[in-house]
Amino acid sequence: MKIGVVTAMPIELAYILEQVTVKEEIKMNRNTFYVAEYEGNELVMVTSGVSKTNAVTYTQMLIDHFKPACVFNLGIAGGLKQGLKPADIVVGEFYSHHDVKINQMEELFPYISKFETNELLLDFVSENMEEVIKGGIVSGERFVESNEQRDQIIRDFGASAVDMESSAIAHCCYINQLPFMAIRGISDLADDSAKDTYDFNEKFVSDKVGKSFLKMIALKQLKSE
Repeated sequence: MKIGVVTAMPIELAYILEQVTVKEEIKMNRNTFYVAEYEGNELVMVTSGVSKTNAVTYTQMLIDHFKPACVFNLGIAGGLKQGLKPADIVVGEFYSHHDVKINQMEELFPYISKFETNELLLDFVSENMEEVIKGGIVSGERFVESNEQRDQIIRDFGASAVDMESSAIAHCCYINQLPFMAIRGISDLADDSAKDTYDFNEKFVSDKVGKSFLKMIALKQLKSE
């Protein structure tokens, strides 16, 4: 099975690149796509850079040039759901743009404010990754690092985690009619202490997500989806 993998930052892809044998590195439009085999799956991986704009640009290129069967977004995020703590892993049930008005999303193309995860993919991931938490993931073009911003997003969207890319990739995959899943490790709680917590947890949590992802895709069930 050909699987697309998009991360925002190199540190979020580093563990996976250390574990797989890269067959090919393809330079394209100021970036590098890595093609590797892992347990019978072909992985096409790219680090897009932070922000929704970067993420959607390279996701569309990945889809157009490599035609994966599904796309995963891996990385870290701020925790919103009560009880979440650093190193917890959230898998996305739905995705939305927290920096766009809900009525604007629904009144303009593609006329939807929440992009739902493919049910078969969600069931497989939640059943075969250890100790994951299902919930909504919202994204915007800013790092959320204050109690005020955090509380507003919780009130408006009821999401479990916040980042800067997942909703854009979900939006892109929705238009391309392609199954998508974001898997995000919690690095901070998107509050007044977020910056310090993020810096401390960034590497450990990124590696945990990468390790969990590789363990999951080694399972035979995913190859037959």
